Amino acid sequence: MPILGTSQTIPCCPATRTLKKEGTRNRGENQKDLKKKLDGSCVSGNRNGMEKIKCDTEAVDSSIKSIFSEGGDLDFAEQLWCKMKCVSSYQELIACFTLVLESLECGEIQPWIHHGSGSLLSKLIQQSYHGKMEAVSLTGITPVQMLLEIGLDKMKKDYVNFFIGQELATLTSLDCFISTSVDLQEQVHCVQKLHHMLEIMVSCTVLLQFKHESLFPWTQICIKYYRENPPDEKHVFQLPASSALVKKFYQDSHPEVWKVDRSSGHGPKEVKTTWQVSTNPPVERMMSSNTESHPWTLRV
Repeated sequence: MPILGTSQTIPCCPATRTLKKEGTRNRGENQKDLKKKLDGSCVSGNRNGMEKIKCDTEAVDSSIKSIFSEGGDLDFAEQLWCKMKCVSSYQELIACFTLVLESLECGEIQPWIHHGSGSLLSKLIQQSYHGKMEAVSLTGITPVQMLLEIGLDKMKKDYVNFFIGQELATLTSLDCFISTSVDLQEQVHCVQKLHHMLEIMVSCTVLLQFKHESLFPWTQICIKYYRENPPDEKHVFQLPASSALVKKFYQDSHPEVWKVDRSSGHGPKEVKTTWQVSTNPPVERMMSSNTESHPWTLRV
């Protein structure tokens, strides 16, 4: 299948040419006027491009934020994370956990938690059901680790709910990203991978209006890559696109460059052909006399 790649650049000002200074005041004033006009054009073009990027970024960020809901079926540890993630000091962190542990030990609270959590706080809550809790010293990095653990549990649950709820993945396929048997650093890396995959899917949904039939195979490609590789936001995923999807996209959008890679054969006999189509001519002086009839320039 063809591989789709697009790029849409930010508008910029035309190149300015340095003018030789003359001794007359009029020429100097004309130069200043010309520079102001060119600078104004540049600022205006960049402003429009930046506003478009800002609008798109806000739309994606808003959609991602809605996924991490603080309502719904949250257990005690998840509710605690929603409250404590904004603590402003180490002392506040210790005070919060001290209050929670004292309340658990005295039996003042008997909160419920989801099954499967591997955090220290969840273990202490389970022990409190039987009236016996191990002593925990809230010194050093222990409070920070406890907060990190409940935060990772909450975020992993949100990611899993998204991918399963959108029918883009199964719990089995996501197991390697939500395991609690690995150390905290590896769990952080797994959450980074999940977030990158989420950004890709949300961007395709919000900005490109892609449907489930396109998002599902793309999710599988991302999952396969991140099972074997560390988190890398600069990695370029090459995603297969159907002809119908490409047609709809170029009819609704106005990219400046299209690039299509097509491969045939396997192994040493594999042949790769690349087509690149651009709205810009390959040579600056080569301009079409009828841009409406011939809007594209082919580069191979």
